[in-house]
Amino acid sequence: MLTIDKVKRDFSYIKAWTGNSEVYHDSPIFQGYGNLCDLYFKSKDKQIKQEQVEKYNEFKENFKSYLPDIEKYILSSLKNSEVSLENTIKQSKLTLEIIEIPFDNFKYDLVLVCGKTYKKFLFLTRNIDIRVEFKNGRIKSIQRKKDTTEDNE
Repeated sequence: MLTIDKVKRDFSYIKAWTGNSEVYHDSPIFQGYGNLCDLYFKSKDKQIKQEQVEKYNEFKENFKSYLPDIEKYILSSLKNSEVSLENTIKQSKLTLEIIEIPFDNFKYDLVLVCGKTYKKFLFLTRNIDIRVEFKNGRIKSIQRKKDTTEDNE
């Protein structure tokens, strides 16, 4: 279980060059879902809240329960050019890329950026990038997008 002390001691503290953004960063491994996942705890004056750590711990414990909904969304969002590759996409591994836990955000309390990479032709690969926003331990919204830094809706 992660604690505030472990975050402050073991994570990298990163202050933005411009603006007043600051985060604690680490790269945990979610076995079977990609090599590394970037984990960001947004902070204010080098402080994070206990509820942020609890949201992450809850997500890490339960993340596999969200995967069927994410997989189903990916298949429902295929473009016309991808429909013929549905089986290939279905069989490709879902990778967890970024988890962000915001500081005092009323719209969502955890963001997961994940996706799939599949081969279109011999050497040509394509990505499907998904942004999943959570609120109170439930998926609030899922969107496929090119810029996963932008909020859904």
